[in-house]
Amino acid sequence: MPTANQERNADIMAIGSTQRRGSIGNVSHEGIPDEVDVAIVGSGGAGLMAALTAAKEGARVLVVESREIVGGATGISAGAAWIPNHGFSTKDLGVKDDLDQARRYIYGEGRDQILDHDLVEKFLDTGPHVARFIEEHTSFGWIPTIWPDYRSDIDGASVGRALFPGPYSPKGLGDAAKFVRPALTTGMAKNPLPFWLLGGIGIDDVWLAGPALVGALLEAGLRNGVDVRVETPATRLLIDESGVRGIVVQADGVEHTVRATKGVLLASGGFESSAEVTTTYLGAPFGAQVSPEGHDGIAVQLADEVGADLTGMEDAWWMPGVQLPGEELEGRPLSRVFLGERALPHSIMVNSQGERFANEALAYDQFGKIMREVDPETGTMPNATAWLVFDHHYWTKFGIFGTPPGGPVPDYLHRADTLSELAAEIGVDEAGLLRTVDRFNPEAARARDPQFHRGDTMFDRYFGAFYPRLGKYSPDARFPAATAKARMRIAAAIGPLVSKLAGRVAKRNDPDRVRSIVVGPLAKIIRPMLRSPRSSVLAPITTAPYYALKVEASALGTVGGPRTDALGRALDTEGNVIPGLYAAGNAGGAPTKGFYGGAGGTISLGLVFGYLAGLAAARRQDRD
Repeated sequence: MPTANQERNADIMAIGSTQRRGSIGNVSHEGIPDEVDVAIVGSGGAGLMAALTAAKEGARVLVVESREIVGGATGISAGAAWIPNHGFSTKDLGVKDDLDQARRYIYGEGRDQILDHDLVEKFLDTGPHVARFIEEHTSFGWIPTIWPDYRSDIDGASVGRALFPGPYSPKGLGDAAKFVRPALTTGMAKNPLPFWLLGGIGIDDVWLAGPALVGALLEAGLRNGVDVRVETPATRLLIDESGVRGIVVQADGVEHTVRATKGVLLASGGFESSAEVTTTYLGAPFGAQVSPEGHDGIAVQLADEVGADLTGMEDAWWMPGVQLPGEELEGRPLSRVFLGERALPHSIMVNSQGERFANEALAYDQFGKIMREVDPETGTMPNATAWLVFDHHYWTKFGIFGTPPGGPVPDYLHRADTLSELAAEIGVDEAGLLRTVDRFNPEAARARDPQFHRGDTMFDRYFGAFYPRLGKYSPDARFPAATAKARMRIAAAIGPLVSKLAGRVAKRNDPDRVRSIVVGPLAKIIRPMLRSPRSSVLAPITTAPYYALKVEASALGTVGGPRTDALGRALDTEGNVIPGLYAAGNAGGAPTKGFYGGAGGTISLGLVFGYLAGLAAARRQDRD
């Protein structure tokens, strides 16, 4: 007897075989329709989600993408989605969650006074359905895991709301696979999840992380008749007395007009790539870019031109970034996101005055926001360029960005025999740095941080150096360099086998089965990390030589865009629906106004409101 998932897959293929398959490519090769039902600007998670949803409603859908490749910021992310009350494998996770608990969390710390409750309630109610909709209509499955919310110690927080992509087989994409960027890596020194096992995995048989989500949505969209045109930026909206009626795009220097009988959806991401727009709304450009090229604020421009009410323009999904020499993406420098390394002991972060300015173990959105704070007296951002300063204990225990503990010191690290010499080399105030370390060390030796309370929360300690099973006798604690090298060799050796096995699992497309095998063991591995002590993130900086790594303020994406209602319909400055205009994702004015709930908090908003906007557009729900 076929399983429920096999029957579902057969149904999907049967549906796909009865309708026109969509196409993907540039205009010169594939042409472009003169008229569709729904035109979508942007091909990230929000855009592809909206496209699939509208197509499932029977709409003719066109997605236009300014770049030569699809996926946007979703495509280079971990692909996680933060979905409260998702209901997947809750018994195996050992967590309880409900919407009331999630409401207390989202509305906490005074957010109940500033957030649009209609949007929040729609997100909470719709999120679990959207997660299942994706599994039902794509060759993709979610894997929930233990991962603390980013404000882990406030009322309503949970450790089980993050959904990560399961393995996805790109075989269903065929030639379209070349339009999806392979997965990138941050080389995080310390991660509670055993991602090191995947270090040798290839991309021919299976995709993981963001590319898995993008590939699955693209495949399903094409199967349901969605057309995608790359290298085709939108330049303006078509409007008449009845509202937005289509878009004008440019391809190979030629303008093309596409009428959209039911509406246009803006899902082109934020404006973090634009020096002009970031200066206007955020005070200055970003010194480092951690998102792909192309997020130049076209959604803001188009929405503003038709009188939309712009909201959230001063917010972003903040992220510290590190630019390593020679690392680029499509010809432009791309920085690494800077995550768990900040939480490890024997380290601090300082500004040009040699002073600590925040709890280094904060979630990246909170830490990155502090890096962008403006000094009211000088009008500058004193923390926008900072330094991770650490000692030889750190280097021999953890390494950094894929360099094993105690390995050859890469050129991008500064090294000196004394803190004074290190301060001179990196241009940091010597007296300030020495004073900061003198203040930090005695308390850190006692696993305390009275200045910034590092280590006080569960999330702070989650990325710490904690070995719950063997403690100081753990191979990671006793032989960190040998253990790291052994893992690299094991990952490389088993990589081809893991790739083949994961590819077979992905082809079967049975997420329930995958979860039944994976979630329980993963939870048992990770849950002990929730008991990590303060000493896992705090220890003094005492042993020469000393090291410094340059870190710059950046953002995964910006938040601002046209304000929308709970259906994703754009609103004008008087609060009225703009007929025919929709927005979602980082182009959609962020329903949580920059509040980052947990891992996947931005992608989940894009998926949920992409779904809602795609549904509303296909059904033409633009009239009160």
